[in-house]
Amino acid sequence: MNLSEKVKAVINSDASAYKIEQLTGVSSSIILRLRNHTRSIDHLSLGTAEKLEKYYDYRLAHLLKGTNHDPHLSYFRHRLTNLLQELYEAQETHDRKNQLLNDDDAMTAVIEQLFDDILDDAAEIQKLKKIYDQLVTQDPKLTF
Repeated sequence: MNLSEKVKAVINSDASAYKIEQLTGVSSSIILRLRNHTRSIDHLSLGTAEKLEKYYDYRLAHLLKGTNHDPHLSYFRHRLTNLLQELYEAQETHDRKNQLLNDDDAMTAVIEQLFDDILDDAAEIQKLKKIYDQLVTQDPKLTF
């Protein structure tokens, strides 16, 4: 499936524009204009299309693995993915700025490993969600 087909699938999904915005950072107004055909997929920036593609890939992988369809778990998993992506990008920027010191290379490798191992393991995500839920119960102000 190519990028355009994935973006179209996200636009045609049952997910609300607000939910897509929360999970991707793509403005809900853009999603709504795409759905109302007042904006063309062909005119999306590459960055926006890639964010929607990541959302598609995440949802597809989640559905194919047959994991629990708990919407709270799904939201948690996607937010965790976004936070790890931000951490990875910050580390990459730091690496470039500091000319790739050995410790920084190791940190970047660890973050990459998180993507490869933990996020693909539904049981691990369930464990992390339980810990997160306990922390939120103790301090409701804690959010991603």
